[in-house]
Amino acid sequence: GRKNLVEQAPEKCILCQTSEKELLIEKDDWKVYRCPACGLGFLDPRPSESEIERLYRSDYFSERYDEGLDPESKQFLKRISWEQHRTRFVKSIKRSGSLLDIGCGYGYFLDACRRQGYHVQGLDVSEWAARYATEKLGLSIAIGKIDDAAFPPESFDVITMWHSLEHAPDPHIALQKAKIWLKPEGILVIDVPNYEGTDARQIWYQWDGWSLPYHYWHFTFNSLTRLLSQHGFKVIKHKDYHSDFVKAKLKRIPVVSLFARLIAKMYSGTSVAVIAKLN
Repeated sequence: GRKNLVEQAPEKCILCQTSEKELLIEKDDWKVYRCPACGLGFLDPRPSESEIERLYRSDYFSERYDEGLDPESKQFLKRISWEQHRTRFVKSIKRSGSLLDIGCGYGYFLDACRRQGYHVQGLDVSEWAARYATEKLGLSIAIGKIDDAAFPPESFDVITMWHSLEHAPDPHIALQKAKIWLKPEGILVIDVPNYEGTDARQIWYQWDGWSLPYHYWHFTFNSLTRLLSQHGFKVIKHKDYHSDFVKAKLKRIPVVSLFARLIAKMYSGTSVAVIAKLN
């Protein structure tokens, strides 16, 4: 069955070259190992390119996201409003300029940024999602993998990767490309699931962040920071989202439920977001 569909992860940790590895989680026949030296998690073995392309076809998108919404609908405006926490995060450092979103999917985040005055460009592997973004939203989307994408050097003030770095066959290539495409004072915004967060630790096997076998890499704040520093990036701001696990628990308690979100903010959520600049 699957034996001819899998390939090995690199022999050594791509972050610190350590050869040892320890099992982090085994789920649905897939195994994620962790480097004991730096904490980077990785799927091993992982699907071959042909298998991952098969998995990625529309079922992945339709399963995880709503179908492309009608831009004239109330649902669409509601969906765009969900992107506000992301646009606020970006605006806290860069209020305007040209922005590239890598792994843009349907382009909802790009649409939200365009409304805020940014000049936007998307990149995604899904022709199906890109078609919606270009035809329905009038966005400029390049179709393909980051490894093959070609934008002019120093052409963006902001490059964002919302839950896309963990999908990259080689995160080093992704960051090398981002470095070339960024303007000297540009910022790189990355958001990845954090397996050391409260949500992951509390519900381990049920945690959304594993998303196997789509996620090749499993980060912590420290391993992400270390990876960025290897490419000359320094983290200048980061945020942990509130813990959905804690919020859901507190919501069940009368009176306390009023403060559930506030208290949940004290606990790390499913992912960690960082803003980094070139040193």
